[in-house]
Amino acid sequence: MNLELIPLLIIVLLMISAGGVDVETTELVIEGDHEITEHRGALIVGDATVTIPDDETISGPVYVIGGEFQIHGEVEGDVTQLSGSLVVENGGTIDGELQHIGGSEEFADDAAIGERSTVEFAPAEPGPIAAYTPVVLTTLFLSLVGAWLSRKRPALLENVGTTARDHPVISLTVGALLSVTFLAVFVFMAFTLVLLPVSIFGLLIGLVTIAYGIIGMGYLAGKRLDTPRVGLATGLGVVGIMMLLQVVGAVPILGDLIAGGLLLIGLGAVVVTYFGLQEFEPVSLPE
Repeated sequence: MNLELIPLLIIVLLMISAGGVDVETTELVIEGDHEITEHRGALIVGDATVTIPDDETISGPVYVIGGEFQIHGEVEGDVTQLSGSLVVENGGTIDGELQHIGGSEEFADDAAIGERSTVEFAPAEPGPIAAYTPVVLTTLFLSLVGAWLSRKRPALLENVGTTARDHPVISLTVGALLSVTFLAVFVFMAFTLVLLPVSIFGLLIGLVTIAYGIIGMGYLAGKRLDTPRVGLATGLGVVGIMMLLQVVGAVPILGDLIAGGLLLIGLGAVVVTYFGLQEFEPVSLPE
């Protein structure tokens, strides 16, 4: 599933919950080509091509957050399009309201739609200050936290930074496995609706862990400044790591891979050292 669809999925799940639709009948179509001939309950179209064949009828509501939704038959209910593509062919019918928020639409001449509404957003081009303000504020916050931690609990950052430096392959592997597993669990928990707050809290914990890894690597970089003011050195080290991520991330594809790899190394180093509470010692096989 495309990671960009996760925010839209959360929005749709909240809309379904507020609308009183039975969660057990909600179906999420993530990928592939599907012909749906019978469905009762909410239908969410993700990275997939979903077709309602001729002379077939399904109930709504239907939410399109990606992929393509083709209607040759009939939808008894509302259709909400947040992204993706919506195609209503000749003879296709939407009995309820079609609410268009984003994505592309294509309607045949004989398409029948009960009611249409469009939510328009006026995109504003952010200036340089607005574009970089979140990055600057995040860097400043992480620098202050890193400076404080390096004075109060330097051993924590030492363990994280040393592990990221001495065992990058292990840290990268652990970080990658955790990120993939975490995202899968997050999506499934969010889809249950009941566990949606828990999944959002878990996402916040993941972001905090990544930030902790950046601080650990910033501490390691700050030690190269050879200054007795460890707090200042760590703060400058964090600034250097954040600038490196921004510069490298500006390079298409390769830069994203390098920046992502650095973040995953930091994430893995934090996890294998239990947030720096103990040194990481790789398992050695007996000779």
